[in-house]
Amino acid sequence: MEVTFTTYIPLYLVLVPMLTGIVLYFFPENQMLVRKVVSILASLFSLAGVIWLLPYVLVGEVGCDLIEFLQFSLLFSIDIISWVFAVLITLVYFLAILFSFSYMDYEHNRRRYYSFLIFTLGAMLGIVFAGDFFLLFIFFEIMTFSSLVLVIHKQDREALQAGSLYLYMAIIGGLSLFFGLLLVYGNIGHLAMVPALEELGAQRLAILVLFMIGFGIKAGLVPLHIWLPLAHPVAPSPASALLSGIMIKAGAYGILRVSLILFRPAGEGSTADWSFIFNSGYILMWIGIVTMLAGALMALLQSNAKRILAYSSISQMGYIAAGLGVAVFMGLEGAMGFTGSLYHIANHAVFKAGLFSMIGVVYMLTHEQDLSRLGGMARKMPLVTVVFVIAALGIAGIPGFNGFASKTLIHDAMLESYKHFDIYGIYVAERFFFITSALTICYFLKLFQGVFLGPVPEKLDRDYKLPLSANFVMVVFAALVLVVGIFPNFLLERLLVPGAQLLEFSDYGIANLYGFGFFEWYPLRKMVLVTLLALFIYLPASTRGWFEWTPPPILCMQRLIIQPIPQLVLSFFLRETNINDMALGQFYEHADKEDKYAEYYSSDMEEIPDPAHDEAGQSAYCVYGKGLDRDRLLKEHFKRFFWWDQEQWSIKNLNFDNLLLVFMLGVILFIVFLYGN
Repeated sequence: MEVTFTTYIPLYLVLVPMLTGIVLYFFPENQMLVRKVVSILASLFSLAGVIWLLPYVLVGEVGCDLIEFLQFSLLFSIDIISWVFAVLITLVYFLAILFSFSYMDYEHNRRRYYSFLIFTLGAMLGIVFAGDFFLLFIFFEIMTFSSLVLVIHKQDREALQAGSLYLYMAIIGGLSLFFGLLLVYGNIGHLAMVPALEELGAQRLAILVLFMIGFGIKAGLVPLHIWLPLAHPVAPSPASALLSGIMIKAGAYGILRVSLILFRPAGEGSTADWSFIFNSGYILMWIGIVTMLAGALMALLQSNAKRILAYSSISQMGYIAAGLGVAVFMGLEGAMGFTGSLYHIANHAVFKAGLFSMIGVVYMLTHEQDLSRLGGMARKMPLVTVVFVIAALGIAGIPGFNGFASKTLIHDAMLESYKHFDIYGIYVAERFFFITSALTICYFLKLFQGVFLGPVPEKLDRDYKLPLSANFVMVVFAALVLVVGIFPNFLLERLLVPGAQLLEFSDYGIANLYGFGFFEWYPLRKMVLVTLLALFIYLPASTRGWFEWTPPPILCMQRLIIQPIPQLVLSFFLRETNINDMALGQFYEHADKEDKYAEYYSSDMEEIPDPAHDEAGQSAYCVYGKGLDRDRLLKEHFKRFFWWDQEQWSIKNLNFDNLLLVFMLGVILFIVFLYGN
């Protein structure tokens, strides 16, 4: 689609929030009212500007071409797909900022919080407005590092741990994207978002892997998800709503642009090209299946409310990835998988941001997140209870609520692909989809029971008055869940089908989306079966305490991957440091300058603030047999640079994040359901 309307509005929508965030940082701390007014006005400006662009993106692309920079044209380009992302970003941001007015009154460093929150809004819009992959990469990195400040906002040990892992994973993802862009540019000579599969040559697989790692980390796809269940719970609840509801969608947006645009042939394509497309889409679908099942199983084993929601986000991103995978390997017939994924991106942004806000209200008033110390909030917070149930029914995919439409489309796309290719692996994936949908209901039953049912703990037995802004935000989220759920075809036909037409899916596949029968007996029957399976799993598991099971340490992913790899790297560098220090010490010994050696490590090294030099001196001291243990030195070095220690990473704090557990339980559930069907 060619640019039909040129304007500087996209540039203003990006720059105004970013500049506003910078200005807010210099406001005095006591001018909180002014800061709130400026923040909400900046978010309203972005929301209004995005809505104003709708008539133009429905008929073509909106463009804004900037100056030449480093041989790349900095181009903003907005089509209907990027517009859907933009309106989600601005709407949820507006509600999150409004919710922050009441929530952040109980927090510290509010000046920094509002500054980086608004600044990140501009970076997020820059990602979806980017007209080429270079500009997308620039804003992707800006968004990543500005959101880091929101993750570590509390500045306690847990927040710094989460921020540390978030930062390292972000660096890995950024480097993967950067090298992928270099390979793309080296092969085709530009970074435009156009079909170019034929021109990528023999490096296409390496490019695809690099992009999937870079965007998959941000999207929280298994096994690249390890940062997400640590980062989301420690951030303030409005920021958690944005991290889970909006920011991880940046990864999904990147995967969408790469898999459905860049890795498509410009012409008809050869047999080898379409074989590569099928294989990549099939693998992406299975990554999504594993992610959705892993996230659901790990959510079931949590006792922290926000961590349940964090793992739930991982699971829901699996639905999106599975739908995109089906859309990729179905080729021109993949309209249903694409629209289902895009629909679920929109739905997840609404109900997950709403759920984090509701749990945020509970935490704001009770200062508790652990299910064992909560309970009975249905009597104390009836409005929160009602809107929580509405949002939970949405994410569970119950008919009449928004998640039902998107999950139905993804599920039917998988069935359609199975009929088309007759590959048993697709049938197995559909069975796992069915099981995961039941597990989704299970972990929300656990969350609802732990927070809202049962007796009220004595220390929480008091009257609670909810702030007006929090009430308004929750009601808006609940209304969106209901409106979209009751009228699912409106959003599908008005916004999502034009996106499918933009990607040139077949007319036959697109025609089937008009007047789609969401409330026919077949999809309703499927949800009845899912609900019955959920009750069949939850009732015996909850009464027998299966959801409280703690896996053995050998199964934990942190023990297997997160700790050993950095320790090996540090061990290597410390070994090299020891060798160098030994040679230096021998030189001083043979030169009869032991006094200089002692002076060197006692005075000069103290003047150098770099911890690496300090460890180098201690390592040399260890070599000369002064009593320091090298293993202890390595652990201390590891703790200093990574904020991790053995106590913090004990089995009780490992989030039960493991793959072997997921595999074993998943196989058991699959066998029970497959042979019981």
